[in-house]
Amino acid sequence: MNLDINTDAVKVSVSGRIAVVTLDRPAARNAWDDSLGVGMESVFAGLASLSEVRSVVLTGSGSVFCAGADLVAGFPVRPDGHDDLRSTLRNRFHPGFLALLDLPQPVIAAVQGPAIGAGACLALASDIAVMARSTYLQFRFAAIGLMPDVGATALLSSVVGPALATEILMLAEKLDAETCHALGLVSRIVDENPMDEALSLATRLAQGPTRAFATTKRAVRAWSSRELATQLELEADLQQTLVATADWREGRAAFRERRDPVFRGV
Repeated sequence: MNLDINTDAVKVSVSGRIAVVTLDRPAARNAWDDSLGVGMESVFAGLASLSEVRSVVLTGSGSVFCAGADLVAGFPVRPDGHDDLRSTLRNRFHPGFLALLDLPQPVIAAVQGPAIGAGACLALASDIAVMARSTYLQFRFAAIGLMPDVGATALLSSVVGPALATEILMLAEKLDAETCHALGLVSRIVDENPMDEALSLATRLAQGPTRAFATTKRAVRAWSSRELATQLELEADLQQTLVATADWREGRAAFRERRDPVFRGV
């Protein structure tokens, strides 16, 4: 079995027929930068071609599952002086995210710590999510003056409906494990580290009809993800319209300075 698919930011270990994929930037709270994006695209594409791997567990290194976009690392700047969020989404986020969705194997997310922004989207994009009772999901985009991206508008709406999705995305509040389970955002919650439960599920699925699971995934996702690539582009285009706003500049500055932002609506 060819397992030479590790990257600096994403690690893979295989035991039996189960691959464990670990987002491995603990010092940065597994925040999503170029290295994590490239790593996920490479790792997921590699796993998709390995018939010996029959289930996948996705988790994060350290105390955080994924803190979302790496705002400390920042973004490329356009000639007009504004952040180029459109190309960042297209190049840093979309390829790895779509590669996760395209995996034929069942994917179980072991959400051992906070999953924020794009990190919460990774949990929703997995087939099954097991969440520690002590942690939370948070779609925090509005808290920094931006709109949701990385499929959040589509994935969340498909689970809870447009009205509740809009409330969750606009208020940007933490959703504890009990709430996430009640809303159907995660499949199971556990008192301790969710890895044991995730591995148990992965073992069970690895013993099942692999090709039937792959076609089940394709059919379940088809109605909601048929237009997902288009939705990702729409999010990227709309996100780019916000880079000239004072609210985005304030949101980013407040995040870096660890204070509450003061938005003026401009």
